[in-house]
Amino acid sequence: VKNMLLISITDDLQPKHVQRIENIVEPMEVRVVKDLMEDKSLLERTKILITYGHQVNRESLDLMPSLEWIQVFQSGAELIQEKGVLLTNIRDFHGTPMTEYTMSIILSVTRELDKYKEYQRENRWYREEYVEEAYGKTVSIFGSGAIGQHIAHMCKNFGMHVIGINTTGKMKPHFDEMYTLDERVAVLEKSDFVILLLPSTKETYHFFTLKEFQAMKKSAYLINIGRGSLIKTDDLITSLNSGLISGATVDVTEAVPLTSVMELSS
Repeated sequence: VKNMLLISITDDLQPKHVQRIENIVEPMEVRVVKDLMEDKSLLERTKILITYGHQVNRESLDLMPSLEWIQVFQSGAELIQEKGVLLTNIRDFHGTPMTEYTMSIILSVTRELDKYKEYQRENRWYREEYVEEAYGKTVSIFGSGAIGQHIAHMCKNFGMHVIGINTTGKMKPHFDEMYTLDERVAVLEKSDFVILLLPSTKETYHFFTLKEFQAMKKSAYLINIGRGSLIKTDDLITSLNSGLISGATVDVTEAVPLTSVMELSS
């Protein structure tokens, strides 16, 4: 029975690309599926898995006893690390899109684009209104890896003061200051924007609770592009509804799909 390289991606892979992979791993068999769990018999023979990672969980990993290597197209895959197989990813693959996404939020919030779109729809004209600028604002980035550094670089280009937070407090490129995770309250007290990029670990589970939100400025804005488990969802909802912080964008949540969308949107 041949070992298998299994490719589980939702995109349509061109035959020439599959052939190229087959030439590299011959005599290993190569199969491509859109749903990792559609044929569980394939998992039993899978030695190498190429995937986006969203279906990699304890159930699927337990069905792959021969698994030795996973190539993922995401920055974190904590369960894979627990399993003890070789884990590789594409460095900086998400740097540009995640940075553009983050900057679009910062600029939209700062320039109050939603409000002015509403004014436009209502044909309202106010020349006296004051509009904030990103320039001079303080942004704290929890997670100073490749994506964090990419975002920090762009924030610096906009004239923002950039604070980094990591496990060691060791300075990284493009940051003005660096603190450890344990020093987060002091960082939150002076941050206008807080960006979460941390992986999901025992240490970072519910890393942001009511305590952290109470430490933030009432005018501060939270952006979570790390893991949903970083934030205690009920505490975030409470903080938004009570005005502890001005708002939040959560690209990831504990529950998927999010059941409290209407509550969070407040």
